Amino acid sequence: MNWRLLLQESVKFACMESSSNIGVLIGVPMDYTSTYKPGSRFAPDYIRNASCNIEFYSLSTGKIMESEGFIDLGNIILPPGDVEKSLSIIQSVAEGARREYQGIPLGFLGGEHLITYPIVNGLMDSIDTLVVFDAHLDLRDEYLGSRLNHASFLRRLVEKGVRVIHIGSRAYSGEELEYLKTLKNIKVYSVLDVLEKTVEAVELGRVYISIDMDVIDPSYAPGVGNPEPFGLTPLQLLGLLKKIVGSSSRLVGFDIVEVNPLVDVNDVTSILAGKLVFELAALARGGR
Repeated sequence: MNWRLLLQESVKFACMESSSNIGVLIGVPMDYTSTYKPGSRFAPDYIRNASCNIEFYSLSTGKIMESEGFIDLGNIILPPGDVEKSLSIIQSVAEGARREYQGIPLGFLGGEHLITYPIVNGLMDSIDTLVVFDAHLDLRDEYLGSRLNHASFLRRLVEKGVRVIHIGSRAYSGEELEYLKTLKNIKVYSVLDVLEKTVEAVELGRVYISIDMDVIDPSYAPGVGNPEPFGLTPLQLLGLLKKIVGSSSRLVGFDIVEVNPLVDVNDVTSILAGKLVFELAALARGGR
C-alpha cells in the first residue's frame, strides 16, 4: 500500500505551502494509552496553528527562516482505539517518508509518547543514537496490564538494543531504577545533572531526538498530559538541543509529543512546541 494514502491534509505548518528541503513534518494524532490527561491527539493542528503566529527567527543559530518552509504532509489516519494497528501504520509512514526524503530531517508532531516506538522502528537503520528529553523514564515493563504504552515504550526500544541518551528526568518508579542497573545501552542525565552541566554528547553519530514536553517545567509548559514539577526551562532545553545536534553527524529526525491543548493556558505549550520545530530545523542546517 502506498504510504501516502495513510495521510490526510491539514493546515500547513507556519501556514506556508512549501517544497523546500528544510524538513518534512507529519502529524500523529494518537493518545490511546494516555492515563492522566488525554487530549494530545489534538496537538498536531494546534501546534501548526500556533506556528502561523510566531516569528521565524532562530535564537540558537541566528537564522531567519522566513524564506524557507517545511514539507507538511498532514496527519496520519489512525483507527480509533486500535493501538497495534495504529503502531503498524505509523511505522509504515515513517519507513515510506525515510525512503522518499533521504537526507532531509523528518519531524513528527504527537500525540502521546508511544508514537516514538514505531517511528524509531521505522527509521532504525538510519539511527545511531536516540536522544530522549522527558521528565519520566518510560522504562516500565508494563503499565496497567499493557506492555505497549506511553510509560513503557522506551523499555521496548532498549530491549531492541537501541542506544539511548535520556535527559531531564526527575520522576522514577522503583522498578525503573532497578532495571537501569542492568543496562549498558542507556545513559540517563537527570534534571540535576543538567543543572550541574554534566551532560556529555560525544560520538553520537546519526541522531533522532524525541522531546516529551513535560521535560519542561509546567510553569513554562502547562499543557501536557503528565506535568511534573522541577523541570527544565525552555532556554536550558534549547542549549541542550544545540549541544546534541552540534555533536551529531546528522539529525535524522525528531518528534515533539505530549502537548495537550485541552489543558493548556493561552496555547503557550503549543507555541513553544512550534518554536522548537523551527529551532531544530535551523540547527540541522547548521549555524553559529
